[in-house]
Order: sequence, then C-alpha cells, then structure tokens
Amino acid sequence: MATTIESNTELDRFVEQHDDFVHTGPGTVAGRYLRRYWQPIYVSEKLAQGTIVPIRILGEELALYRGESGKPRVMTNECPHRLSRLSTGWIEGETIRCRYHGWRYDESGRCVEQPAEPKPFCARVPKLASYPTHEAHGLIFAYLGEGDAPAFRALPGLEEGARDGWTVCPSVEMIPCNYFQSAENIMDDVHVNFSHRDHLVNTTARPYVPTKMWARETPFGLTHFLERGERTDRLHFIMPNQCFVAHPLRSARDNEPFWFKALFWYVPIDDESHLHFLIMVYHTKRKERPEGTPIHEEIEAILSGRKTWQDVARHPNIIRIQDGVAICGQGKIVDRSRERLGASDAAVVLLRKLWKRELKSLAAGNAVTEFGTPDAQALRQEELDAMGFNA
Repeated sequence: MATTIESNTELDRFVEQHDDFVHTGPGTVAGRYLRRYWQPIYVSEKLAQGTIVPIRILGEELALYRGESGKPRVMTNECPHRLSRLSTGWIEGETIRCRYHGWRYDESGRCVEQPAEPKPFCARVPKLASYPTHEAHGLIFAYLGEGDAPAFRALPGLEEGARDGWTVCPSVEMIPCNYFQSAENIMDDVHVNFSHRDHLVNTTARPYVPTKMWARETPFGLTHFLERGERTDRLHFIMPNQCFVAHPLRSARDNEPFWFKALFWYVPIDDESHLHFLIMVYHTKRKERPEGTPIHEEIEAILSGRKTWQDVARHPNIIRIQDGVAICGQGKIVDRSRERLGASDAAVVLLRKLWKRELKSLAAGNAVTEFGTPDAQALRQEELDAMGFNA
C-alpha cells in the first residue's frame, strides 16, 4: 500500500527518513532496494565442492556451500536448535549437518533430521531463509530479495569473454568503509590523475585531467562524460551498485598496447565495510599475478603511518590500495554534510539523486525504475573508437 503524505512538513520528514543510501541492514529501505537485484557474493573457484564458508552480506549472516551436485547454496548461518553456526558443520549430499547436535537441513532451509530426539519435530522448526544462486564469469551471485528471483541480467561488455585472446579474471577484496564511498569513487574520474598518478591507468588511459565533465541519466543508470582534448571518455554506472569501464593501455613491461574492460560491484557486508568485486577482461594473453597481502591490511597500514607508499608500490593490487586509502581516509561512513562539491563532482551528485529518488519511491510503495544494462553494440563501438579504429 502506498504511503499518503498530506503536507510539506510530512514530506520533508519522509524524505529525511527514506533517502538514506548508506545504511543497508535488515529492515532498511536501501537494503530492500539492493536485494531487488542479483548480487555477487563469492568467487567461484574459491568454493570447493563439499565445503561451507561463512559470509556476511547486507548485515545478514549466511552459510555458503557447494554440495555433491556442484551447485552453490546459500542459507541463514544459524541452527534454530541452540543457535550454533551451520558453517562449522559439514555437507551430506545437498544438505548441511550442524556440528553441535547433528540437526540436518536441506537446500531449501527445511530441517530434515534431529538425531537425538525420540519424537522428532522437524515440521515445527522454523525454515531457514535460503536464496537462489547463479554462477557467471567466475563469480557466484545470489538473489536475496523477496518473491521469485528476476532473470539474471547479462553482464555488459563480457559477451566476448570466452573468445580466444581474452582473459577473464574475477576477484574480490574487502574494503573497510561504507560501500557507497566506493560507488562514488568510481564515478569521480578526476581522482585517477592524482590517486593513481604513477599507474598505467593514469599514464596511458587517463594522461591528463579532463577539460570538461558532465553526467547524464540513462536507461541503465548514468554515464559520466569526460573530454580530454579530442577524446571523450565514458564511465557507465549500472544501478544500483555496478560500474563498467574500459581503457586502452600499454604494458609497462614491453610498451605493447592492450585493451581491458572491467565490471565492478560494491556489495555491503555491513554499514562500515563492503566487498569490492571485480571482473577484469584483458584483450591480450597475460600471466596471472600473485594475489599479494589482503588490501585492507595495506590500507590500514598506510593510513596509520606504519607503511609508506614505497612499501606497497609493487603490490599487484596497488590501484585498489590507492582507492581504498582515499575512501577509507574519509572515515568508515563519510559525513557528506561537510563536503564542498564542485562542477567536477557532477556524476557523484547525479548518482546520489538517482538513489534518493528510487529509495523514496520504494518507501512510499510506488514503482521504482526498472533499470537495464548498457547496449552491447554501443559499448563495442566505444571500444573501437577508443582504440583508434573505425566501426
């Protein structure tokens, strides 16, 4: 049922309560909004068959496991018996057995066995929340919303991911600050020339500060346009928490040109930390790099002064460390009331406006915008233009 608002004062109060995109835990409007979309939750190759891992997404404690069928399953990480964690148990077929007293749950979250009960009462045990999963391009996705899961949206720019000459590299890192700070960072292209001043993404893809910038709402979210001389770069933000970027680069090793595309997701763990998922697609054959130390450790070491930039200069994930230092330095949750925004922040401002608009509609019981994904042919043309080819 839609909420009725009868005065400007009530409207102001309603907006203040329901345009909060920062807090995403159970019962929050932003949490409900993110749960309307498939979210990446884990890297596929990290979840071996027969294993269970504890994860926390949107403030919810979950157990993720891969049973005999090989399909990933995800459900509430708590046995209703004595509230022990199911992730400490083991897999039997497609079911989880609790390590504490042996209660067993099927993939739907239903209790199916109570070994020590002379008169089992499985039917009266509350069913655990379980969620649909989908695997694509090396990531496990889950739909954590209510009702039937929507169709899985195609991942833009990855249509050629399996073609010879393309290397697909999925990864995830934990960032110790609110997820929306990462979302704003990706749409703030000016930072590339400063935060990443010694990185390839600056020296070849973004060689100088743009002379003109603007942002525009699109059927999938928004696009940030950046003029650099005769070239116009584009960053595509796909609502609610995904971004597509593409760059022509040159190898630091041999100066050979190569092309890469990247899809980012910013998924809240809780309000003060998030998972930064990334799918990199290289238009070249590249050797896999070592993972290095977890970047949140390096971020915290630099911010505390225990390490310098020279100490982490050769880290394989240096660009994420550079981003992390900038946004974690704002605080776990940045106080936006103290900002002084300028014309270069056009995309950040538009992103906030879109989110606030959708949250107010959702809270009022009204329809929200059905965002799609960027057109694959249009993205391909952008790639050709950036690489100096004609269509």
